[in-house]
Amino acid sequence: MKVTVRVVGHAVEFFPGGKDRYDLVLETPLSVAGIIEKLGVARALVMAAVVDGKRRGLDYVPGDGAEVILMTPPAGG
Repeated sequence: MKVTVRVVGHAVEFFPGGKDRYDLVLETPLSVAGIIEKLGVARALVMAAVVDGKRRGLDYVPGDGAEVILMTPPAGG
């Protein structure tokens, strides 16, 4: 199963390689929280998730070919 993960926001630098896009191949379906864990990212870096254009909870399990957008908290000063 394949999912595309996009990261939006200022905290993208804390994601692996500082990238804002990942094409993941998963052996078994994972929840959004499981995908965050697989990326090795702290849960606190994800404010919200949008899957295929709809806001979803972190317990939501995306289907094959889904686009998962992880929104990081805003920053400023």
